[in-house]
Amino acid sequence: MLTLYKVFQAGSYFLRIIQTAILVYVVLSWFRPRFKLFFWLENFVAPFVRPFRRLSLWITARLRVPLDFSCWFAIIGLQIIDALWRKLYILLRFLT
Repeated sequence: MLTLYKVFQAGSYFLRIIQTAILVYVVLSWFRPRFKLFFWLENFVAPFVRPFRRLSLWITARLRVPLDFSCWFAIIGLQIIDALWRKLYILLRFLT
């Protein structure tokens, strides 16, 4: 039987795995790798980074710097979701 704590712990682990995958993807992208693991990682990270592409392009055009901030925004967004996830756990724990 899954307890409330285990469900929320699994969700937190999943968010950390995504954050770590994004960081690994960013570091590997600096070297322009050509192996299958990198392309798999790129496909795994893309759905989490894609929503922040437009914001990143807007900031890049505004500041006139050739940097992609979308991964950084994705990590910040995941950290906010993780904080809300923990607060939801505390709220549900308090109510039960």
